[in-house]
Amino acid sequence: MRSANRPDGGTAAKRDRSRTHGQDITAGEIRWELEKILSSTVFSTADRMTRFLRFVVEETLEGRGDNLNEMLLGMAVYDRDGKFDPRVDSIVRVDAGRLRAKLMQFYASEGANSLIGIDVPKGSYKAAFKRLRGKSAATSLQHMTKDAVVTKAIAVLPFADLGPQGRDEFLGEGIVEELVHALSRIPGIRVASLAFVLALKSHQTDVKELGRQLGVDVFIEGSVRKINRRLRVMVRLTDAVTGLHTWSKAYVLVTQDVFATQERVSKSIAETLSVIIGASGSVENKKNRRSR
Repeated sequence: MRSANRPDGGTAAKRDRSRTHGQDITAGEIRWELEKILSSTVFSTADRMTRFLRFVVEETLEGRGDNLNEMLLGMAVYDRDGKFDPRVDSIVRVDAGRLRAKLMQFYASEGANSLIGIDVPKGSYKAAFKRLRGKSAATSLQHMTKDAVVTKAIAVLPFADLGPQGRDEFLGEGIVEELVHALSRIPGIRVASLAFVLALKSHQTDVKELGRQLGVDVFIEGSVRKINRRLRVMVRLTDAVTGLHTWSKAYVLVTQDVFATQERVSKSIAETLSVIIGASGSVENKKNRRSR
């Protein structure tokens, strides 16, 4: 993906990934830790800090950490336009300091037993990752999978177009197709046919009944909103038995390449869901609830 005010980042990508692998830390471990941080009480009411941290972590994982600057963050995280002047508006610098303080607070409380550390060192907006207390990758993987049970049956519903002109439906369709493809490649996850989902969805509005007909445990649904080069994708996880939302995240990007954006968003969503999906209970538990 090539974003505004950024070079391609191919060389940087190789450099960042080698550093991560040199510390024996995978992208999956980092995203797992990120979700822990953002779901903590420390960040529960800090929407701007959540957007800030998610953006810099994802950009760093994609190899573009060295290109992060106040102008880019102002546009991507704070919805500033091209007239944004960091010399006049210090919101990025101020919030970067607040973010570092919140991360310290998290690791001093709820994150005291974390195996991976995430930080945004002073003097840079690039995220830094390190393994804490010398724990091995195997130990980290055990912690990641201890409570998370992979859901075996998933259906991805069409994403709504919430753009002001209502002419970006193709963006949501592309993300859905890429997401189905990405999820299908994850071992242990079975994804309902998109054609089957669309056929049933047109005749069925009750989410519980739709879940029963599709034979799935979880729905993934969402929306897209595009204004100029800024794209906001909202994704939700819905329990097919109760109809309740169990997880929701917003992805904000600034891009010029639509196809690269669709692929990148779907990949990020799939990697996150592969870790957290089913954390509230196993497939067997959900099937038992259906039979009651």
